[in-house]
Amino acid sequence: MLSLILMCAAITAEAQSTSESIAVVVVGTIRTGIVAIGGETTGTTITAKGITWELDLGNNPALAETAKQLNGKQAAVTGSLERKTGVEIPVRFVVTVKSIE
Repeated sequence: MLSLILMCAAITAEAQSTSESIAVVVVGTIRTGIVAIGGETTGTTITAKGITWELDLGNNPALAETAKQLNGKQAAVTGSLERKTGVEIPVRFVVTVKSIE
């Protein structure tokens, strides 16, 4: 319980440091190796309650390896949510990942 309180406090402090942002914690099933027409995907997703978000792992090899190990399994992801537009996929929601557990 204490770790959840500390995580929420850290997310709140991070959100206050930017003008507008959406901080999220998503617990769901990770999928890696995703491909899309035109390359409009990060290649990694998380699905919870029937909603799928893409995960932007940046160029962080540790996050990429963790996501790969958790492929098809449930995980908790923290990060910030953004809406992106594209040609083939008009609206995409992408979580810029801070941590995966």
